[in-house]
Amino acid sequence: MLRQQQNKQHRQFASAALLVLATFFATFVLSCAQEDKSAPVPRARRAGTGTATTTAKPQIDPATVVAAIETAKGTIEFEFLAAEAPETSKNFIKNAQVMYYKGEKFNRAEELLIQAGSKLAAGDTLPIENGSQEMSRGVVAMAKEEGASVSYASEFFICRGDTILDSDYTIFGNVISGMDVVDSIVVDDVITNITIRDKGMPAE
Repeated sequence: MLRQQQNKQHRQFASAALLVLATFFATFVLSCAQEDKSAPVPRARRAGTGTATTTAKPQIDPATVVAAIETAKGTIEFEFLAAEAPETSKNFIKNAQVMYYKGEKFNRAEELLIQAGSKLAAGDTLPIENGSQEMSRGVVAMAKEEGASVSYASEFFICRGDTILDSDYTIFGNVISGMDVVDSIVVDDVITNITIRDKGMPAE
């Protein structure tokens, strides 16, 4: 009887020992498998996702482009006098690119000129750039107060005919098409927009 009890205890002990060993072995194998697993590799960010970066637009050379003043009566196109009025030309292109003139009305329409851009004129000025171009039909120039030594930064006019003005006006463009539109403009006609296109591109 005593031997049977001892055998039974031995079997229970062996079973318990086997269970402990099996548990230890399983834990060891699992641990090794986790260590062998490769660490996650960072994935490259897809184009177009993540934080946007701002890239400065390349500056447009006024000598290579044409400005198109769009109205309900048609389009007036002019080229820039880039060599004679470079800073004024660049400023006008900048204003057009941010659509400053979109929806602006012509505030003057007289026998000799039409003018627009007054809502943007307050405060901002440009130095006057004197060139060899005379004030004549089709020239585009910046407006200013009479006798002032600076131009408005946004208000411009287009000559319908030869005008008698002092020489201290910046003439920065010449109309190349749409003089019939210039002649038809009246006060409160709206500039739909002013766009800048490459000289090599056909007019839309």
